[in-house]
Amino acid sequence: MAGSPQDRESKENFIIDHMRQSVKEEYEKVYWRRTQEQKKLKKKQAVTGILGGITFVVVWHVLSQTIIDKLPSPWETVTQSVKTVLDPWYYKSVYHSLYRVIVGFCTASALGIPLGLMMGWNRIVRDMTMPGFELFRSVPPVAWVPLSIIIFAHMEYSMIFITFTGAFFVVTLNAKLGAESIDQSLFRAAWCLGGSPRQVFRHVLLPGSLPSIFMGLALGMGISWQTVVAAEMIAGQYGLGYLAWESYSLIRFPEVILAMASIGVLGYICSAILRSIAGKYLAWRKVYTA
Repeated sequence: MAGSPQDRESKENFIIDHMRQSVKEEYEKVYWRRTQEQKKLKKKQAVTGILGGITFVVVWHVLSQTIIDKLPSPWETVTQSVKTVLDPWYYKSVYHSLYRVIVGFCTASALGIPLGLMMGWNRIVRDMTMPGFELFRSVPPVAWVPLSIIIFAHMEYSMIFITFTGAFFVVTLNAKLGAESIDQSLFRAAWCLGGSPRQVFRHVLLPGSLPSIFMGLALGMGISWQTVVAAEMIAGQYGLGYLAWESYSLIRFPEVILAMASIGVLGYICSAILRSIAGKYLAWRKVYTA
């Protein structure tokens, strides 16, 4: 004889609660296992990094004592670097290089991302801009140094412009490729649902292009540091590139290594910030950055 409706409901609730508890327990097991695997992986990466650093220092010391006699030893570099770091001139150089990279990179991103998206989305814009874009994209950023000195009255503006050219083309190109990689059926579906151009741009074009945009930003940041150092060596009065070149001219090789290491650390920090931002907006996929 069938049970009452209350009994059937009670049994269904019991089964549902049991299933929920089972799913919860299984999820906790999987989460715990993955957490332990991540901890082990981080420890392994830390040990590998330490061993790599020790190996690098040992090889550096051996080379400085045997093959390359002009190469300063690690100890000599550290002792001289401590003196340089205590000098306000060093921090002035860091400030000028960082300022030029940030201004040039942000300007390139603000102009390059919208232009790249429009080039990938609109055929008319692409046909109008691609010939000139490809023409100037082939010109190395350092080749702009003489012309930028002539165009801009202030040397600071010329170095920012060179940094801008280093990031602009790669950021624009990656934004364009990101827009072109979106499945056209998504655009057609958005139009059929009555989406306006603004809504299509916001909900289809921009989200679909974000992975390529962040890839372009990461590449552009690296190129910005390369170009600003080259510009400072050629036409600068302050900056880490100028510090490296001046130290070379005065045969202060430990300071050259310090300037190179400072550029590497600052570039790494900038890339880490970009990775953090990308991880926030692209939590649904793994982000690879340079």
